Amino acid sequence: MIRTLEKNQVKIYKQGKIVINENYNVIGLGAFENKMSLKKLTLPDGLIKIDKNAFKGCASLRTLRVPLTLKEIGEAAWMGCSHLLMIEIPDGIRSIPARTFKNCLSLSQIAISEKSGITSIGESAFEACEELKTIQIPNQIKRIEKRTFYRTKNMKTIVFPEDLTFIGKEAFYFSGLEGKMMIPEGVVEIDDSAFYRCKNLTEVFIPSSVKRLGKWIFHGCSRLQYLTIRHDIDEIGDWIINKNDTIVRCIEGSRIDEYCQNQGFRTEYVETRS
Repeated sequence: MIRTLEKNQVKIYKQGKIVINENYNVIGLGAFENKMSLKKLTLPDGLIKIDKNAFKGCASLRTLRVPLTLKEIGEAAWMGCSHLLMIEIPDGIRSIPARTFKNCLSLSQIAISEKSGITSIGESAFEACEELKTIQIPNQIKRIEKRTFYRTKNMKTIVFPEDLTFIGKEAFYFSGLEGKMMIPEGVVEIDDSAFYRCKNLTEVFIPSSVKRLGKWIFHGCSRLQYLTIRHDIDEIGDWIINKNDTIVRCIEGSRIDEYCQNQGFRTEYVETRS
């Protein structure tokens, strides 16, 4: 029998701590939503599901132990937990839904093991996680959706998954990514404003697998010196870079070369098309 802890059953102790009885298997819809006094939470072994909005708005929550038995997380489960410092995602989780950790401003560490079963990460899952410095995305992830890492100001590095094919709109908008960045071979599409205002990027390489680049992808990247594209792309949007800051490295006479001339972008030729 599955037992669910519902919203009307929740009581927070004066110390802001709660230990949930081992008999519960599910934390219900919005069970702890906006419980501002909750600071520390121990979830029971045997828990299999945390429902939508379960801890949304628990702004004082700092520490949280997630049991290894957990299999499912609902949308926006920890959204707005602005003082949550770290969390470990159990290997049995298959999906991190939309807005799961949105506006978790203090979240600096998300532990995801190499054995993780996660196959999808939803839109805005880590949006505005301003203290997040890095994250290991499981290799089986094929898509980084819209605004997944939007405004992650302190995230300086990321290891892209091996199976990645799509980077969504504003996925890394105003993130802290810095230095040289290699988009992995296998990526087919990078959507509008994906890396908009990533001001610390200095050099980016686009692989031959990419068929579409949306508009404004690297616009606002004021320190981006070089963008290397050595193949013809089927579709490319307007103003992918800052006109005065970035040089596009491409093949002379290619479709990218023609695009750059039309946009007024500076080019540096890596070779000449025969």
